[in-house]
Amino acid sequence: METLRYRHDDDRCYGATGMAIGLFFFDGEDFLEEINVDADSHEVVTLSNSFYFSGSPSVSAKTSWNKLLNSFNLMTAMVISNALCRSLVLDGMPVRFEIKQSLHDVIAEEATQTCSLDFDELERLFEKNYNTLHRVFNHQSVQSIARELATHLKHSRRLSRGEVLEILQALSTL
Repeated sequence: METLRYRHDDDRCYGATGMAIGLFFFDGEDFLEEINVDADSHEVVTLSNSFYFSGSPSVSAKTSWNKLLNSFNLMTAMVISNALCRSLVLDGMPVRFEIKQSLHDVIAEEATQTCSLDFDELERLFEKNYNTLHRVFNHQSVQSIARELATHLKHSRRLSRGEVLEILQALSTL
């Protein structure tokens, strides 16, 4: 999807920042290991092995499904947050329709492959997550923290989990 590609270094830093904030607001920050803006596009944010579903015969089907759905929901939050942070915070512009549609298409494909969600389930999940995160990234305090984290990333190029969470801790007071 051409519309989702990073345009320049600042865009990449704000995209990674958005993913970290999305994880934070969806209670997935424990999975974050590091952010490295010099890594390949799909490897900028490194997550712990426990994020990825590995399946196990010793785990009930319900537990496996819940883990899979939680991981999918966090992935959805990261993808949406990446685009929202770049558009709303970096560019100061509303998200273009083509971007929202591209996000939907990427998430729909993943939903079909990963979770076998039907159309109505996908639509509810996408709209709920998109609307929640849109409100998050429109908040002035969140934008200020996002700019701070993106600036740290631009200068350091790589931040550990601890360094990211130290900056994002201010979000817990919102």
